[in-house]
Amino acid sequence: MTLPLIAAEACAPASAPRLPDAPPAPWLRGERLRLREFCAEDLADLMRMHADRRLRAHLLDDQPLDKTLTAVQFLVHVSRVYRRHEGLGIWHASAGGGDDAAPRFIGWFNLMPLPTRGDGAIELGSRLVPGAWGGALAMEGGELLLDHAFDRLRLPRVWATCDPDNRSARACLAALGFQEQGLDDYDGRPGVYAFVERAHWSGWRRLPRRERLRAARAARQDADEAHATHATHAAHAAHAAHAHRAPDRPNGCATRVEASP
Repeated sequence: MTLPLIAAEACAPASAPRLPDAPPAPWLRGERLRLREFCAEDLADLMRMHADRRLRAHLLDDQPLDKTLTAVQFLVHVSRVYRRHEGLGIWHASAGGGDDAAPRFIGWFNLMPLPTRGDGAIELGSRLVPGAWGGALAMEGGELLLDHAFDRLRLPRVWATCDPDNRSARACLAALGFQEQGLDDYDGRPGVYAFVERAHWSGWRRLPRRERLRAARAARQDADEAHATHATHAAHAAHAAHAHRAPDRPNGCATRVEASP
């Protein structure tokens, strides 16, 4: 165990769980992914991930997890979540590890309470290192946790949020069956809110991933075209209204017709 973690646990209440020194066994596995609880050994990976500006540019809740104290507090906090909220948490994600190669750290996936959407609302999320972007790992992790949320936890609905400018994240959520509900505040920044219900996921997950991706892209294209058409019509309407408006009168004064001398 690293010294900062020893110090943090020494100051914590006696009831606080002790972080394991060695990585626990994965509790959830996919084709390539492994999810497990965080441990003391993960501190350096956690800090290194959050030192990358590319990742932090897309975060709605950007906390300084590249700093030792904040990262330690995070690990202690998530260890409590595992014990107090069975089935929920923020989990260390790794991929690979075939033959003699060790699995590599790629970030985290989470199911956590989302109080802004009411009691019992749960949010699906992920945070991946840039080297893991674009390889469908976010999709695989989302599928694993939606199955867990709906089949094991029996949740009726799962929420998700993302940066409005993160088109890749929005496309991934759409391919997972999430329906966007517009923008709202998230930790002081505007975020896209979306949800998927258990009844929808039960049928949607039976479709091949490639087909779900195509459907999501088509829906996004339709939405973009509808938005562009609406913007064009609004611009034409504004132009027409301006063309038919009476000329502005200087300084707001009434026009006077003066008699010739």
